[in-house]
This record gives sequence, structure tokens and C-alpha cells, in this order.
Amino acid sequence: MISQEQVRIVRQALLLREKNQYTQTPLRLLVDKGYSDCSSFVWWIYLFTLKIDIGMDTPEQIMSLKGLDVDFGESETPPRACLAPGDLLFFRGKDASRPFGVGHVEMYLGGGKLIGHNDNGRTGPTIKEMKDFCRLRSENHQGYIKTRRFIF
Repeated sequence: MISQEQVRIVRQALLLREKNQYTQTPLRLLVDKGYSDCSSFVWWIYLFTLKIDIGMDTPEQIMSLKGLDVDFGESETPPRACLAPGDLLFFRGKDASRPFGVGHVEMYLGGGKLIGHNDNGRTGPTIKEMKDFCRLRSENHQGYIKTRRFIF
């Protein structure tokens, strides 16, 4: 069963779909003004909707004591059975000095779909098929690390 918090967080994420310009400048924190990157998008959604500060960047989010690991990335794609709407999926980036080498985060919407904002030259965040996105990240050596839950 989906909780009221999960419904609210997914609804808020969908309201921002394809409305923000990607940036990694300080403007990234002005999500409600039309700017974001992957981590500021999920940070703002959680803070604005549920008043939970999960951290403003992927290293903070993947290490936050406010979240629990629900899948440890033992496969290319997390099993859908262990995921819940609002869960955050973390992926490797190019900076190995970060915790787990993290470089990207997406939010699970349910039904095998993700929403997140990556620097693809398009306005975001965008909705993606989880299986396809995980496979593409893996092929680019920036695969799935693990899933964390912040709604209990």
C-alpha cells in the first residue's frame, strides 16, 4: 500500500517534470524558480513536500542518517519488489573520491519508472524506464550503486 507521504512526494516531483534548466551553479538550489540538477531536485522535493532535509548533493544523500538502504546494488537494476515510490536510486559518476563513487540520483515513481534531472541538454527532470536507464548507465561504467529510502 502506498502511503500519503509517498503520494505527495511523487505528485510534487511530477509537477516539476520538464520545467527546470539543468545547472550545477548556485542557482541549482532554486528548484522552485526553474533550476536544478539531480541532487538539488530530490533534495528540494523532500524538503518542500515532507520537511525532510536529505542533503543537498549526492554524497550527502547517499550517506544521510535519515535514510535506510533497501537494496545494495547486487545487480544492474534493483528488483522492483524491494522498491517503493519516493525511493532514491544512486549511480556512479566520474569522481572516485566521493562516497561509493556516487555521481547521480534518480527518484523511483513506481511501476518501473524513474524521475530525475541529468545534463542531457533537455529541460528536466524527465521520466525514464528504470531498466533501460540502469542498463545505459552500466554500459557507460556509471552503474547503479544502491537504493535508499527516506519515507517510512
